[in-house]
Amino acid sequence: MMFGKVLAACMAGLVQLVAIFGSALVVYHVNKSYLGDNGIIDSIFNIPPELFAYMLVFFLLGFLIYAFLYGAISSTVSKLEDINTAVQPVTFLFLFGFMVVIFSMTSGSVDNVLMTVCSYIPFTSPMAMFTRIAMSTVPWYEIAISIGILVASTFGIGILSAKIYRVGVLMYGTSPKIGNIIKAVWKA
Repeated sequence: MMFGKVLAACMAGLVQLVAIFGSALVVYHVNKSYLGDNGIIDSIFNIPPELFAYMLVFFLLGFLIYAFLYGAISSTVSKLEDINTAVQPVTFLFLFGFMVVIFSMTSGSVDNVLMTVCSYIPFTSPMAMFTRIAMSTVPWYEIAISIGILVASTFGIGILSAKIYRVGVLMYGTSPKIGNIIKAVWKA
């Protein structure tokens, strides 16, 4: 059940991404003669195809890993008012990765040590590695390692999240304790 919800939300996100970028691309090509030689607009709409492919890969994997985490944690909450508190650590994890990327971009060095390390951590690599690919030269093997770690982590977190989701849904109405969740996940 959780995989269906996550995949449906992911497909909705992809449809929105295609609709927004697709319509912007169509409008750009229709009005290209009126825009003249605007360097900023040209750089936005003349993205190399391989960079666009990396964007899709990192978007999908990053979306899936965070959706699995949010789904698992949210299933353990019995009251709607408690969801924000429960998912706060995951939100902080996402914000940490976002802030590392923003500070690295503003400093002018996207190949610093913190960005390189964050390029291999599954929770920050969708943002960090994609930024490094877009703004510097990254060897192909580093990209492959980052994507490999991200794919393996997404599968592992997906399986673990499905077990937690199953336990959380079955324990609905009672306030689950972390020990009960770990026991039930271990048995599943």
